[in-house]
Amino acid sequence: MNLLRLSWKNLRFKPLNTTLSVVLFALGVGLISLLFLLEKQLQDNFEKNLAGIDLVVGAKGSPLQLILSSMYHIDAPTGNMTIKEARPFLNPKHPLIEQSIPLAMGDSYKGYRILGTTQDILGLYEGEIGEGEIWKRNFEVTLGAIIARDLGLKIGDQFRSSHGFDDNDDLAHEDAHAFKVVGILKPSGAVIDQLILTTPQSFWLVHDHGAETAQAEEEHEHEDGHSHEEHAHDEIPKPLLEEDETKEITSVLIKFKGRNFQALNMGRNINENTCLLYTSPSPRDRG
Repeated sequence: MNLLRLSWKNLRFKPLNTTLSVVLFALGVGLISLLFLLEKQLQDNFEKNLAGIDLVVGAKGSPLQLILSSMYHIDAPTGNMTIKEARPFLNPKHPLIEQSIPLAMGDSYKGYRILGTTQDILGLYEGEIGEGEIWKRNFEVTLGAIIARDLGLKIGDQFRSSHGFDDNDDLAHEDAHAFKVVGILKPSGAVIDQLILTTPQSFWLVHDHGAETAQAEEEHEHEDGHSHEEHAHDEIPKPLLEEDETKEITSVLIKFKGRNFQALNMGRNINENTCLLYTSPSPRDRG
């Protein structure tokens, strides 16, 4: 009891020191609490962006680079692969694969990446439409919420893409068709908030534009005066497995039906027996 009484007298005798100690203690507790909250938010965001994907398949290169470019969209891709090479992973009847989502990338607008993919990607990140609709036709785009907010884009707006991921007007595809905004997603807290989503075929049409496309237009000109390329602009694309097998995509995101022995060995078989690269988004499964 004497010790408590002496302590209380000491606190009252030096009020400034006491106040300073209390403030420093409160700041310390607050800082530690903030760090715990930030860690939890980062962990939740990390897990959300993993989206339950078991495997990422792409061109040979750095496994980390493949993960960063295909899952987090913060690095350059390792390269491209043909539809022929990707065909086994896109097969809906594959005995081990529950879902596979193709990704085509390499272009951007104002520094934001344009991703050619299927609508299945929305299910991975619990993406929901906020305004307009989901992209269906070539050159239609659905914007992530952050892009719409930062760039002030609205339904019906049009823009042309640039080659690469830098905001560089010199790399703009000036002669290509413009993309048209048909939808804007609700904020999800996932990476799709910062992506411009469209069809993989839109990428091919942009990069095939030139002499070869001009010749195709001349050969396929419609009676109503619309060119072949103008028709392709409004076309609902075919499934990728029905496309020319020499066309290219960047990577494929894969979810397994179950984590059995065959599924766990698929990645090793890809690395050893094909010219492709596999990696797992989960560090514990990465081999």
